[in-house]
Amino acid sequence: MLSRGIASAAASLVLAILTAAPGVVRAAGSLDEAVAGVAPDLRKWAVVCLVSEKDGRARFDWHDYRDTADRTDFWPASCIKLYAVVAAMELLTEIGAPLDCVVSFEHQEPDGRWVLDCARTQREMVSEVFRCSSNADYTLLLRLVGIDRINTTFLVPGRGFAHSALMRGYVAERPWRYAREERQRVTVLWAGVQRRVLEHAWSGRFYAEERGGTIIDARTGNVTSPRELAECLRRILFHEQLPEADRYRLTPEQVQALRSGGSGWCGLETTAPDSGPSAWKDGVETVFPKARFFHKCGVISNYALEVAFVDDAAQSGKRFILVPVINAGLATKPQGGEALIGEMARAIAEWVRAQP
Repeated sequence: MLSRGIASAAASLVLAILTAAPGVVRAAGSLDEAVAGVAPDLRKWAVVCLVSEKDGRARFDWHDYRDTADRTDFWPASCIKLYAVVAAMELLTEIGAPLDCVVSFEHQEPDGRWVLDCARTQREMVSEVFRCSSNADYTLLLRLVGIDRINTTFLVPGRGFAHSALMRGYVAERPWRYAREERQRVTVLWAGVQRRVLEHAWSGRFYAEERGGTIIDARTGNVTSPRELAECLRRILFHEQLPEADRYRLTPEQVQALRSGGSGWCGLETTAPDSGPSAWKDGVETVFPKARFFHKCGVISNYALEVAFVDDAAQSGKRFILVPVINAGLATKPQGGEALIGEMARAIAEWVRAQP
């Protein structure tokens, strides 16, 4: 039997060898430590969902940075366009319209006249939101669904949204503008003959104020949390593996269009630099260079964020959802918010890689 001193020395030696040896599993530091080292003087929010598999079913293990998963004190920018896309697809499912339907938009003038603004195909609007984060197409999708419907039937706690609300589009110009006070008429046409006309007018209810909005405008701003962005992405990417009650009301064709587009159309999976994958470039890519990457980014003058899924199952076996948010943006010097999102994403990816 080894003496206590020899045994202790041997244990220390083994620990030192394991720590220094490349490729071995070692105890990982905390997510808090990993994220805190990026731009330590700036406010940050983050959530990570590690995806594993047991008995043929996906398992989800949630982590967040310094209890920020449910915080809403940041501007969600273009990431919330994902909500409008899914809600619009659910509306099409409800009325039986396909993705290739044509949607025309009208608004009512004070004298009662209806004015035709524009028309787009549903598939085109969805693709442009993912391809280049089109503000016009996001605004039209919000017009299609309507402020009251999206906040009372989609952005509700039972569907994964306890702190989210959409109150505004992102363009002020005609023909895309969504003026809350104007009555809207939307006509959906498909197969050349089938037609549905939808009308809606905002009730005057300030959903953002009810759900904790504080940034830009507490009553008419858009609001969400890192956890809810990640949860929305989780329900899209793992649609078939979820209980029926947790699934969005989407057809298989819609799920595929959301994930990867196809036939020249864009979805969440990154295939072109136009989509602005900040968390990938100089971020996740440096750790998992061959991974598939699905994302929606957002940035304004003083906030940047991204909701993304990394699928490196074919190489390292790692799969995870991440939502890094930072109080820095286009106007931040000397380093912009998008570059800092890349740094946060890299820190998160390294933390994920180190998990046993």
